[in-house]
Amino acid sequence: MKQCEKGHIYDENAYSACPYCNQAGSAGTRPLDNGGPDFPKTAPLNAGSAPDFPDTLPLDAPEAPKAPARPKKEMSATIALNVNETTGIQPVCGWLVVVEGDHKGESFVIHSEKNAIGRGSQFDVNLSFDKAISKEGDANITYDSRSKKFFVTLAAGKNNVYHNGNLLLTPEELKDYDTLEAGATKLVFRSFCNDEFTY
Repeated sequence: MKQCEKGHIYDENAYSACPYCNQAGSAGTRPLDNGGPDFPKTAPLNAGSAPDFPDTLPLDAPEAPKAPARPKKEMSATIALNVNETTGIQPVCGWLVVVEGDHKGESFVIHSEKNAIGRGSQFDVNLSFDKAISKEGDANITYDSRSKKFFVTLAAGKNNVYHNGNLLLTPEELKDYDTLEAGATKLVFRSFCNDEFTY
C-alpha cells in the first residue's frame, strides 16, 4: 500500500499513480468507482510510525450511532422449581418403576409439586396400560422442596390405593423403596431429591 502527497492510500500493485488524484485515468491507472472530488480524504494518524503502511483516519468519517441504553431490569420473584421457563425443563425429583403387572420395568419421572397418577394422557404418571386404573386419577405424589420430603395422597378415583401393602386413607410420607399398588399395577418409588441433594 502507498500514500500519495495528498494523503490518499492506494494499492501500488494495481495503480501506477494515485487513482484519487488522477481522475482522468491516465496510462497505468484505473480510477475507483465513485472516485471524485467528494471522495473522503485521509490523513496519517502517526506520521512515520509505520512507513510501509501508515495508519490513517478518514477526515469526513461519520460518527457511529450510539446503541440505545438498555432498560434496567427490576428484581423479580423467585421462580417455582417445577418449571424452568427458559428451557421448559421440569426438574426430576424421583421415579416410580413398575415391578408387577403389565409394562414391568417401565419408569415414570416424578417432578416437584404435585404428580397425578391415573389412566389418560392428562396424568403425570399415565398407567393407560392398566384398565383397572381410574380415569379420574387414583393418587398424587407431591414433592415438598421445603421439607425435602415426598408425600402420597388419594385422588378423585374410586379405586383403593395401597401404600406398602396398607390401604391409603390419609396423606402419608413416601420414602425410598416404598411400594404403591393401584389397579393391577405395583410400583416402587425412588427419590432423587432428598437430604443429600435438592435443586
